[in-house]
Amino acid sequence: MTDTSISGYSGVRTLTDMNASSAATNSTDTMGSSDFLTLLTTQLQNQDPFQPMENGEFLSQLAQMSTVRGIDDLNATMGAMATSSQISEASSMLGQRALVDGSVVRADETGNVAGRAILEQDAESVVVTYTDADTGDILHSDTVTNQYSGNVDFSWDNAPTDGRRIRVNVSATTEDGTQDASTQVYALIESVELNASVGGMTLQIQDYGAYLGSEITALR
Repeated sequence: MTDTSISGYSGVRTLTDMNASSAATNSTDTMGSSDFLTLLTTQLQNQDPFQPMENGEFLSQLAQMSTVRGIDDLNATMGAMATSSQISEASSMLGQRALVDGSVVRADETGNVAGRAILEQDAESVVVTYTDADTGDILHSDTVTNQYSGNVDFSWDNAPTDGRRIRVNVSATTEDGTQDASTQVYALIESVELNASVGGMTLQIQDYGAYLGSEITALR
């Protein structure tokens, strides 16, 4: 099983890791109203004095400039609305739990620990063991039988609520023997920040560091 050991912080995500997984692109191909005005002024300064611009043509270009300015204003308004929507969405995520790759988790205020095991093969039985991540003491164990390959959700409702780190180990018995399964756990979202450089949100997740909002596939 992949072990994101919290004691050594080998599984903690950093901002460097997060930014490496997504590169932002900034387009400079769009002409704004100031660019249009510069072009129009240059055109007037360099026009042929024997064939000056007709009044109708000049008014037409002014109307085009007005349209461009209106589009700029509309884009600014839509951008402000999008930012406001993102802030509202970000605030609603605080205190929720995000599904991340790992095996260490802390119980919520009700004593619930939850996550998911990924089985490579059908299993005759699956044993989920919860231990104290620091002392190694076994806290609880569950066994389920006849599980198909794929995702298998697990949950424990009476975990200690004192903030201790709990390690989850999942072992599956298949026709090839018993082996550990990869795990994901629901970890607390401690903060959410709008990140313009990646065009989305950055989530700080307890014990796991920074994740992009687009990397999170499940919340609870």
